[in-house]
Amino acid sequence: MIARTTGSGSRALARLRRRASQGMLAGALAALAQAAAAAPAPCKLALLELPVKMVGVRAIATVGINGKEVPLVVDSGAFFSFLTESAAAQLNLSLHPLPFGMNVMGLTGRVKARATTVDSLELLKGKVPDVEFVVGGNEDVPGTMGLMGRNLLSFTDTEYDLAHGMIRFVFPKGDCGDTNMAYWAGDMPVVELALHRDRSERTPAIRATIEVNGRKTSALFDTGASTALSLSAAHRAGVKDADMTPDGRIAGAGTRTANAWIAPVDKVDFGGEAINHNKLAVADFEMEDADMLVGIDFFLSHRIYVSKRQSRMYFTYNGGPVFALNKGENADIAAADAAASAATAMTADAYARRGAASQSRHDFAGALADLDRACALEPANAVFLATRARLHLEMKAIDKAFADLDAALHLDPGLGEARMTRAVMRETAGQRAAALADLAVLERTLAPQSDLRRGVASLYGEMNLPAMAIAQWDQWLPTHRNDIGRASALNSRCWMRVEMGTELDKALDDCDDAIDADSKNASFLDSRAWVYLRQGKFRKSLDDFDDALKIDPGSAYSLYGRGQVHLALGHAQAGEADLAAARRRQPEVDAHARLDGLPTAPSQAASGPVPPSGPAP
Repeated sequence: MIARTTGSGSRALARLRRRASQGMLAGALAALAQAAAAAPAPCKLALLELPVKMVGVRAIATVGINGKEVPLVVDSGAFFSFLTESAAAQLNLSLHPLPFGMNVMGLTGRVKARATTVDSLELLKGKVPDVEFVVGGNEDVPGTMGLMGRNLLSFTDTEYDLAHGMIRFVFPKGDCGDTNMAYWAGDMPVVELALHRDRSERTPAIRATIEVNGRKTSALFDTGASTALSLSAAHRAGVKDADMTPDGRIAGAGTRTANAWIAPVDKVDFGGEAINHNKLAVADFEMEDADMLVGIDFFLSHRIYVSKRQSRMYFTYNGGPVFALNKGENADIAAADAAASAATAMTADAYARRGAASQSRHDFAGALADLDRACALEPANAVFLATRARLHLEMKAIDKAFADLDAALHLDPGLGEARMTRAVMRETAGQRAAALADLAVLERTLAPQSDLRRGVASLYGEMNLPAMAIAQWDQWLPTHRNDIGRASALNSRCWMRVEMGTELDKALDDCDDAIDADSKNASFLDSRAWVYLRQGKFRKSLDDFDDALKIDPGSAYSLYGRGQVHLALGHAQAGEADLAAARRRQPEVDAHARLDGLPTAPSQAASGPVPPSGPAP
């Protein structure tokens, strides 16, 4: 994610930052800062550590807010720390408007946001009173509740050691003006990059000039993003449109999406560290101050020190692919860390964090070795078992994943993500009753606003239990009004009512809202076409099926529905043609339609037109 402010709210933002930074300098941080100011030469470093855990391609840090644990995505690209709308509701926080004139912009457009003040933030073993958060943005990582932005990440020097699951806040003491700050490097090569810094910024972004195919390019180093080059920068670097492969669309903090591609890039040079023969994501975004996002893949493959005083960053290479889309061997990662581990005793938690980071880099052998060590050292730690279960699942070791999930949930029945994963696995394995038992526990125990309810609703839909799915969407949707997945959720609730053949006016409202958000989505148009078919509004249904099939000509369900509409309108030849095409593309389309509770087509046009449908039998 990249989020920044625009408009005339800079003074108010300064107030928010000032309040946050004053809080962060309380207690232990104040003592360290005072020691740093008074200390004589030579240069020495005092460190405070913040453990983080990789979940997929996101780094997660857990803080305390008003006495409750809150997992946040570590996001060096976000100007401020965010809570999601659903998190604010779960924490019973009161919201107020952003300061007058302040707008929040994401990579793909404006972010609808408000603000809140939390009474107590627990971070780095200390408590900070009255801390401001922005409320808004998307929830792209299940189980998280917001973002940790630069007001918390950049109040002092920051070291990103994500491959080992750690962020360190560093307070230099003494004369460190010309010191190489990569204190861990030893004989390893250290790369230095000068940072673009506005001295008026208290918590500046990590921004530097790099070279892409020999062209100078402004890069934003963003732990909350995946590496991506802007389309205009790719063109300037000599990348041809013909060489780019379409790769769907990307989303950011805003409410829109942008076209994306994968493109070959010959060389990316970070101040002397050159990476050749790359595949990079290219996206149609524009930022005022950067042409490239250097994302979490770079942070995992490097250990990075960001010096505020020097306006420089220092980094060393950990091994493995620098960019996620590049192919590469990971053996050197395990070898380097094995040597480090031999020299330093590691805790079970350190093994677990490093294992999760290795899993994010697809170093499955290294990840499994570390997670096995963590589980052996603390066999009653349910979180370690659940983490290893995700790894087993990714490695297709289904029986081992089941065993770890069973053990984890026996130790801690409240692990919602683990229970959701087991429910999906049980349904996939044909264990319907067991899957429903897990879903019933989640229904009882999850907060109404929990993002996991999205998963519960989706699984009920796949299980052809539309009424139960609707009940979950009814709880999820009210507090996810600005979520990037809202349109898909509305479409899903619309479709559940289509399957049931009930509350079709409500279904139409949901489908209308989904199409308003994305009028080029063939699935949304198809769903509304089926609503109109159910209502007997055949002309409107035909228009939507036509539009859906222009976008996705091979959709068997759209052809099947349009065939029925043609028959209802007396277009026998067109109806037969569509039904035949649908059955060629999906021979079981009639059976699937019956299973979904949909109107089914006659095998011959002579059977007559299809009447409007009431509730499915």
